[in-house]
Amino acid sequence: MGKQAGSLSLPKLLPNIFTTIGLCSGLTGIWFALEDKWETAVFLILIAACFDMIDGLSARLLKAFSPFGAELDSLADTISFGVAPALITYLWIRSSIESDQLYWYWIPVLFFAACNAFRLARFNVMHLDEDETKSTKSYFVGMPAPAAAGLVLMPLGFDFILARFGQDPLLSNYPNWIIGWVIIVSLLMISRIPTFSFRNVRFNVARNRALIVLLAVLLSVAVFMKEKWIFLFSLGVLYFLSIPFSYWTHRKDSS
Repeated sequence: MGKQAGSLSLPKLLPNIFTTIGLCSGLTGIWFALEDKWETAVFLILIAACFDMIDGLSARLLKAFSPFGAELDSLADTISFGVAPALITYLWIRSSIESDQLYWYWIPVLFFAACNAFRLARFNVMHLDEDETKSTKSYFVGMPAPAAAGLVLMPLGFDFILARFGQDPLLSNYPNWIIGWVIIVSLLMISRIPTFSFRNVRFNVARNRALIVLLAVLLSVAVFMKEKWIFLFSLGVLYFLSIPFSYWTHRKDSS
C-alpha cells in the first residue's frame, strides 16, 4: 500500500492541539464556576488565553496554517472568551444576591457572548481582505476577544484581592455596577475603536539596558507568584487605559 494521502506530522498538529487545550480550559472554567470555585474558574480562562497566544505563535513558527485550524480557533475563542466568561459572571452574580429579577441580569451577559461571536466573525472576514489586514497590522478593530474576557472578569478579580486582605467582598454586592461594566466591554468588542495588537509589536532594547529589563521581568514574575490577582488586575487596568492612546496613535499613523 502506498503512503496515506493527506497525512500530517505532529509539529503541524501542535497549533490545533494547543487550541484544543485552551478550549478545554474554558469549558472547565464553567464547571468550576458551577462548583462556586471562582478563583479557579477565572484562572482557567486566563490559561485559555495563554494557549490562544501559543497556538498562534506556533502556527506562525511552524507554518502550520490551515482552514480547519482557523475555524477551530474561532470556535474555541467563542466558547472560552465569550460563553465561559458570560456564564461565570452570571453564576457569580446569582450566588451573591437573592432576587427574583435574575433574568434581567442574564440579558447583559447574553449580550456579551453575542458581541464576542460578532467580533470574531468580523475578524475572520477582515482577514480575507489582504489590504484591510495590512492596514491594521499593528491594531485590532475593536477589543480582541481574550482581552475582553479578561476585562469582563476584573470585578471578580477585585473581590479576590479584597478577600486576600481579609476584607468583605464589595463589587459582588452591587450587581448593577458589574452589569454596566459587562455592557461597556461588550460594546468595545464590536466597536471600530483601534486597539493595540501587541503580538505585532517589536521591542528593541539597548545593550546597556538589558539588565534593567531582565530585573523588571524578574520583579513582575515575583509579584505574580506572590500576589497574582493584584498583578493581573493591574495589567487589566493598564490595558484599559491604553485604549485612548491606541486611538490617538492610530489617527496619527493614518494622517
